[in-house]
Amino acid sequence: LDLMGGRYGLVSSNLPHRSVATVQILENHQPIRILEERLPSHRTSLNITLKREITTTGTARLGSGLTPLLWDANATPMMFSRNFQLAGSYQANNTGNNAAKQLDMLTIENLRDRMENNLTRPSLLGIPLLSPPGFNENRYLDNNLHLLNANALIRMGNDLQLRSNLHYIYDFQKQQGNTKRIIYTPVETLRFDEQINNDLRNNALRGEFTLTRNTKDNYLNNKFEFQSHWDKRSGDFNSNTDALVHDLKNPFQTVSNQLNMVKPVGEKLVQFNSFVSYDHSPHTLRVSPGSFEEIFNQGESFDQLTQNLDLQRLNTNHSAGFSFDIGNWSVSPKIGIQYQRQNLFSNIETEINNTTEELPGVFRNTLDGMLTRSYLQTEWIYRRSNRFSFTANIPVSHNYIKLQDQEIARSQKINRIVFDPRLSIDYRMGNFWRTRFSYGLRNHFGEMDGMHYAWILTNHRSLLINDAPLQESRSHSFSAFLSHRNPIESFFSSLSYVFSVGNSNLLYSNIINEDGSTLREAIEQPNTSYTHNASARTSKFFSSIKSTLALQGSYMRTTQEQWVNNEIFDGINNVLAFSPRANIRFTQWLSGEARTEWLHYNTYRKGRKLNDVNVLKYFGNLLIFPARNQHLAINSEIYKHENQSNYFVDLEYRYTITDRRIDIDVRWINIFNHKTYHDYQVGPYSLIENQYILRPSQFVVLVRFTF
Repeated sequence: LDLMGGRYGLVSSNLPHRSVATVQILENHQPIRILEERLPSHRTSLNITLKREITTTGTARLGSGLTPLLWDANATPMMFSRNFQLAGSYQANNTGNNAAKQLDMLTIENLRDRMENNLTRPSLLGIPLLSPPGFNENRYLDNNLHLLNANALIRMGNDLQLRSNLHYIYDFQKQQGNTKRIIYTPVETLRFDEQINNDLRNNALRGEFTLTRNTKDNYLNNKFEFQSHWDKRSGDFNSNTDALVHDLKNPFQTVSNQLNMVKPVGEKLVQFNSFVSYDHSPHTLRVSPGSFEEIFNQGESFDQLTQNLDLQRLNTNHSAGFSFDIGNWSVSPKIGIQYQRQNLFSNIETEINNTTEELPGVFRNTLDGMLTRSYLQTEWIYRRSNRFSFTANIPVSHNYIKLQDQEIARSQKINRIVFDPRLSIDYRMGNFWRTRFSYGLRNHFGEMDGMHYAWILTNHRSLLINDAPLQESRSHSFSAFLSHRNPIESFFSSLSYVFSVGNSNLLYSNIINEDGSTLREAIEQPNTSYTHNASARTSKFFSSIKSTLALQGSYMRTTQEQWVNNEIFDGINNVLAFSPRANIRFTQWLSGEARTEWLHYNTYRKGRKLNDVNVLKYFGNLLIFPARNQHLAINSEIYKHENQSNYFVDLEYRYTITDRRIDIDVRWINIFNHKTYHDYQVGPYSLIENQYILRPSQFVVLVRFTF
């Protein structure tokens, strides 16, 4: 039984270990039973077996601390039986713990569905944010989170299962920091110092209702899902050129239904898939005082600039196919049709001396878009024993796209037949070696979300127009993978390499002004990008010293044409990473872990190095067990970025009252009370240094009950 539908974080984070009998890692697991021994899978699944057939369990936690006044609450009861499962949770904290991550989908199937069915939430408008750093989130996340979650699964007659998953999240976050931007234009280097102070309010209700039958001779899965978000973002922005206030309302509502069926008909397996979704995104961005004065008010300052935007999308995707075997071959042809329809309305308003004016013409979008894609896809799989498999996906599709904005008399159409083959070979050499090669060709047409013939203020410093042909891109990708897995010797290694070439008909022209604002326009200009990505990792457990030593490294090189201030050039980005790690068990009561990460970034333009950034990170943890019911954890982190250094030490002590199943935790986080953290981001023509305002040193006592 699958109670969470891929959201395993909630159960794994709150299921007491005393209730667990075994934990299995299932490699190459095929979750659809009728496809077992028919369709290979690279999926890894987690199977948890409980000690009793009927188990009532869960956790409850309550904590408080300083500074400021901190609180942490968690009540997560669970009940598991052969025919009924139930899990509910209420969690709330202001300690920097992002409990909402427990509800993230963790399956490849979900990611693939979202890509194929265009389920991404549109984010056309925004305010300046500090990008998440490669850093422990609970050190900088200033939150006030409330999460309510309810999950139930019941086994009914005819092998049917009905599952419901509901959750509500309210998450208020404050974000404070500074950003130093260096922009390398063809003729000069621009520098900007910016202070950001944001309030982010995330308010969401989500629900899923799933009916499933998963047997050896029949598979049915129907999922109805709804989401409603009432998000708001506001903030103050101060720089060496501007002092602005932002206010963004970006609600989002969606409803969808997805049906998947597999059923045998004679010697063949017949499959039917259906997906329908509708979503609505009415967004409003206000900037005070108004920006882009030269464009909107003849160079004079004015009170407020407002961008209104309303996007509605309808998406359907239906397909039918069947599968059959010919000797060692499995053949799965599928035919389908996808239909998308969307309407985009946007306008810009200025407020000058308390008078509001809607701007006409090139500042107003009334765009209707339609996409129809009919496709025929055939998958060929050849298997010889369990050692060799060859897979060929041969999809052919007809794509028809029509865009029209009647108010400004602009329209365009695309009518294309494309071929997107994907080939892969998987070979096991002996019991421990495995290699895999793949090649793919993909033709992609730009999303209708990004098309608009009139200007849109995406944020206070970015005014964007896409008055160009719809983007058409083609990418070739080649990958090679080699692994050695020897569980007997506890030795694991892997090598991988990916090379991709992308061609596009559009290049974006970026005009960067003296105040840091950007006018971005899509121009019809063929261009090519190249990406190399190589990685390696190895680990070995040494039983004589009860230690695991590991090493991993990676290198990525990206080459892409850039258009900045009317000059086109090749931008080259290099990223090199190296990380050794050691897990050591010194004695039965003392163990530790040490890890180092070295990152090196650089950017080249016309053969000249623009920047060179080195980042060093050191991590050390000690676990001390002075008694069976006690443990002490000492965690340390050191970060060195250019001329900046940060170091952190945390302590955690746990005392367990065994007969009452009570854990008492005492945590002291950021003992030395470091207040800031610096991180770097390297772009094709920019270097950004972010300074994050951290949470102060905090001392928390928590009492945790398990039942």
